[in-house]
Amino acid sequence: MISEQIFYLFLFPWIIFIATIPGSVITYLFAGLGAQICNYIPEKTETDKQN
Repeated sequence: MISEQIFYLFLFPWIIFIATIPGSVITYLFAGLGAQICNYIPEKTETDKQN
């Protein structure tokens, strides 16, 4: 039987690795959503700049 310290030494990096996967996916989805929203904002045309 391995000691408790060695068990947790191997366990915690896997917990961190598994926890970062949903975080990166959510960040990727929000980045895509933000890009879509920014795409819907109309750009200033020449007539808008003159006013």
